[in-house]
Amino acid sequence: MSELTAYETTWLGVLEELRGCPEIRLAVAEQGELRENEGADRVFGELAEWDGIALNPALKECHLRFSGLAAAWDVADPEYDEDSLIAGEFHLDNIYRAIQFGPLVERLYDPTPDEVRLYTELRSFDGTPQAGVGHLSMLRIQPGVADPELWFDTTTKGRYRMDLDYPGYLEALRTTKGTYGWQLLFTEASLDDEGEFEVSGRFAEIMLEVFPRLFPEHDYGPLRARLAERRRGFRA
Repeated sequence: MSELTAYETTWLGVLEELRGCPEIRLAVAEQGELRENEGADRVFGELAEWDGIALNPALKECHLRFSGLAAAWDVADPEYDEDSLIAGEFHLDNIYRAIQFGPLVERLYDPTPDEVRLYTELRSFDGTPQAGVGHLSMLRIQPGVADPELWFDTTTKGRYRMDLDYPGYLEALRTTKGTYGWQLLFTEASLDDEGEFEVSGRFAEIMLEVFPRLFPEHDYGPLRARLAERRRGFRA
């Protein structure tokens, strides 16, 4: 059996952070099978040779060979223990597996031609199957584009291009632990009260109050700045 890469070990550390935090109620923490034959050089080479998808070689550094990595969790409300103060989830697939799963046109209802074109190019690599929230984070695979765009599908409230690249997404996910709606911090969506993403805005605000204490080794300054841009009245 091959050894884990340093990056793979980092992600097992994320699961351990969740398992080791007494205030986190963990419903799922799963490391999928290690696919030793899906190393970065091999799968990136196959994508280029067989599918004509030549990705930036720098993306190999954040390649994960697991068949999937998943977690679902919440933090109890201090006043009503049966309720959640905040919750989150992630279910990661690597780029290779995301591309093999195929396009996402079936998510569309009565789509326009532009929507069909966009969703023909989108591939899901992170989602929320445990809670059924329906959020998907997606890579846009286009001919001749080595660094794919990232898009966030909210299911019922549209989709948004994210101001993140793939490595940046994974780094932010390690910090947020998949807090529901965190991706909207990297879009143009408003997170103000009484708006359509009010709950996501409140979750982000609670996350930034609680997580620096629960996970002090992470830097939450950049996320505070993001929330200040998306939510009126919030001070970074």
